[in-house]
Amino acid sequence: MKSLFYNNIYIIILIIAINIISYFVFVRFDTTEKSEYSLSPVSKDVIKTISEPVKVDVYMSKDLPIQFRKINKEFIYILKEYKHQSIEPFEINLIEVENAEDRETAQSEGIIPVIIEAKEEDYAKIQKIYLGAVFKINNQQHTIGHIDANTPIEYEITRILKQVFDTVKPKVAFLTGHHEATFSAMPQLIGALEELVEISVLNPAELKSDDLVNYDVVCIIGAQDYYSNYELHLLNEYLSVGGRLFIALNHAIGQISVTHNSGFINETGLEDFLEEKGAKIQNNFVVDYSCGRITLSQYDNLLRFRYNQEINFPYFLKVVNFSKHEITDGLNYMLLPFASSIKQVRTSTTYVFNPLFKSTSISGTQRSPLFFNLQREWSRSDFNNPEQVLCVLLTNNDNKSAIIAVTNSRFLINNDIVLQQHIQQPDNIKFTVNSIEWLSDRSGLIKLRNKFTTFTTLRSIESGQRTFIEYLNFLLPLFLISIFGAFWFQYQRNRRMRRSNDGYIE
Repeated sequence: MKSLFYNNIYIIILIIAINIISYFVFVRFDTTEKSEYSLSPVSKDVIKTISEPVKVDVYMSKDLPIQFRKINKEFIYILKEYKHQSIEPFEINLIEVENAEDRETAQSEGIIPVIIEAKEEDYAKIQKIYLGAVFKINNQQHTIGHIDANTPIEYEITRILKQVFDTVKPKVAFLTGHHEATFSAMPQLIGALEELVEISVLNPAELKSDDLVNYDVVCIIGAQDYYSNYELHLLNEYLSVGGRLFIALNHAIGQISVTHNSGFINETGLEDFLEEKGAKIQNNFVVDYSCGRITLSQYDNLLRFRYNQEINFPYFLKVVNFSKHEITDGLNYMLLPFASSIKQVRTSTTYVFNPLFKSTSISGTQRSPLFFNLQREWSRSDFNNPEQVLCVLLTNNDNKSAIIAVTNSRFLINNDIVLQQHIQQPDNIKFTVNSIEWLSDRSGLIKLRNKFTTFTTLRSIESGQRTFIEYLNFLLPLFLISIFGAFWFQYQRNRRMRRSNDGYIE
């Protein structure tokens, strides 16, 4: 009896000790196949560079819907992982947004309120929620305005820490001198890149042979004029020492206006440059059943008024056929106007041809030059060349150089001649930022951009079945405890009876 008492005391002390240790030491075990709940080596390396205290204010609505409660809980767990790995103080403050004053404070800190339809047990309601975080480090402030299921949490946190403590940004040069797209023509792309890289503008005709070596990535967006042999030689020298190129050509030109509805090919010398590496740009226009729409201005002679009509335009490709790669992972669709196909050819170089995205299985090609018949009735026979390569990644393992080439740059331009001033599809920008980040990344941070925490959704069940499961969850443990108690009682009773027998030895 005395030993039993001491055993219980030891167990109680052990439980208390475990709870005290767990309060100060954060540990959790990740058994997922892709280690979704563990910090990557990239993040751990970045944490080692932290040299100042970090303070994180997490703003969250008090009555978060269930799906956001899960995301918030996982976000806090990940922050605790960073805190556990950090040598410097890493403070996490949880701030509930309850009243008007809290909402005003949250918005002044850059937290973005989002209106969602929250589903309760038997009804749905419209709710404005706050869920975001503010990182305050050494008089600097960086905000994650809103966190949801599509937020790559680890990437965002590591990017902020890397931006603060690793002040050396990748250097990206945009070439000019051949009527390339200006920064004012693509504000979406430049705005997305400015926080990630250091941007410069260079004219290759004014450069020396080794000037490009200082840049992690060189971009050519929408060149219209021919590149000289000297300029192409500079690009080849840059690749020979491990350079990285992002090229969005201005190859297939489409004109849609009152006076011109035609398409033709514009050669810049970059086509021959790419063909030497194994990627031949075809002189054609790709058409796809999966396409965008354009607006035509029509005039009704009978009613005598003008109206706008939207029509499908197969020359504006809706790209959904992505290869599996870090650059394209997580993309839904892109809109690519006036694209040409890319064909793999044999060369003496050691570049490897890797398609990044293609047209769909219902697509075709048309030779240039051509006339756009906007009233054309398209048939299945017009789409007889499926899965045309539209973008290619060329990698050279010998010198670690790489090239990403897209056949048309219009998917990045915001003030296009045909589409006028417009906002580009978000995945157009995301693909390009991913590409430049992948080309310039030496740390592997790009891998985290598409690392999302996913939660398994339970299938919906009927009300009667739900009631049965609720009662089962409540009564089954009681039943099992009762069975165990009866068994234990009978065991102890038999034991006492055996002890009462003469000559019993335990």
